[in-house]
Amino acid sequence: MIKQWMTVVVAALGLAVSVQAVAAPKAPDETLKTAVAEIQDLLAKNHVKYKADKTSYFKMVDDKIVPHFDVPYIARSVLARNWKTASPEQQARFQEAFKNMLIRSYADAMLDNYDSIKVEWKPVRMADAATDATVNSSLLRPGKPPVGIGFSMHLVSDEWKITDINIENLSLVQNFRGQFVAELKKSNLDSLITRMEGGQYSTATPSSKGAAKP
Repeated sequence: MIKQWMTVVVAALGLAVSVQAVAAPKAPDETLKTAVAEIQDLLAKNHVKYKADKTSYFKMVDDKIVPHFDVPYIARSVLARNWKTASPEQQARFQEAFKNMLIRSYADAMLDNYDSIKVEWKPVRMADAATDATVNSSLLRPGKPPVGIGFSMHLVSDEWKITDINIENLSLVQNFRGQFVAELKKSNLDSLITRMEGGQYSTATPSSKGAAKP
């Protein structure tokens, strides 16, 4: 079941690729709809290459997907009060280590499942001048029940960026925050960052009633 959750999380992460706005920003849901087609096309054209050359694949993920998340905001959110007591160097290291941990944990599943995912989008209701929005969708997988996914987004310099992903009402940010708070009670921030940088810390997948459990 953990593998199934990873696949769902990765599919959600894969939806985050967006194009740069030339003038006014696209609506947040239009940004994500465009992203689905773009990332699937990119993976389809380069699937064999990426399978053989993971360094190239991870670079593509870093270049094309990660910039469309508000990584500094997410890093602050998952560290919570520990962010305020961290030094600027620790904050920078944590952001980089957290980003790389996500790529290591989820990119392979995205590569393996890119062509078996379809998305059904829900109407977005937001004020004309809103700078925050939630885009709701259902992830459709062959032979499996649909999975509800909500993207929390906000506007940063005329570009919509993702600040959280909710899968069946479970927040990825809250899930990571719980993991890191528990880890920091047993060690310290430098130790956690060092383990993340060395690939020795792996993410856990969320579970709840009605959700996939290990």
